[in-house]
Amino acid sequence: MNKQAANARPISYDRALKSAIAQSHFGDLPDEIRESLLTRATRIDVPACAYITRPGDLPRTLLVVTGLARIGTVSETGDELTLLWAHSGEWLGVAFIVEPTPRSVALPPEAFIQAVTDLTYLDIPATLVREYARSDAAVAWVIAQFLNDRLWLAVREILLYAHGDLRSRIAHRLVELALHQPPAAPLIATITQDELAKAVGAARPSVARILADLKREGHIRSVRGGLLIARPSELVEPGQHGAA
Repeated sequence: MNKQAANARPISYDRALKSAIAQSHFGDLPDEIRESLLTRATRIDVPACAYITRPGDLPRTLLVVTGLARIGTVSETGDELTLLWAHSGEWLGVAFIVEPTPRSVALPPEAFIQAVTDLTYLDIPATLVREYARSDAAVAWVIAQFLNDRLWLAVREILLYAHGDLRSRIAHRLVELALHQPPAAPLIATITQDELAKAVGAARPSVARILADLKREGHIRSVRGGLLIARPSELVEPGQHGAA
């Protein structure tokens, strides 16, 4: 790599970080507190399909700078369910530093964070965020606004699963299936049209029409072994501020 190319990368990252902060509730924190957290934060790059956190890990907070991630939960049978698709600007993990084990549930949520595409994020010390939230009313108010957004986002996700359009259900299911690949491997969803139709509760001809539309638009394409997800970030709708 030449010197000019090497020097270009930090500029690109700085621009992406500035944009991510501006889009997030993290950017709403008081200036001096936000800068204090930034000086103690660490940039981390992970490949697509890699798990950032797994069930049982200590609470962490992170800001998605570039790429796409998902927050999910694991059932008793080991099945994974996506709770949120996290684009650039999502501040993840805040809900768990407030109350890692919610009092309203018998067991702590088995949550995880996974990279969907190659991902760059800022790891922000969770213990320090918690300390500021307990001692500074302005920080506590930002987190309260964050949790309010999370509540309405959760309602929206429930409605999507219950009444969402078929295209959204198919797109989300394909991306979830593709994430079973090893880290850094191509995102290929291994599933037949019949299996996909059963998974989303629709007739096979309807599923076939939507798959044809997605192929024509360049979101997916048929490859040996399944369907290659070419543009996962465009297949899942960007969430609003905040995350789990």
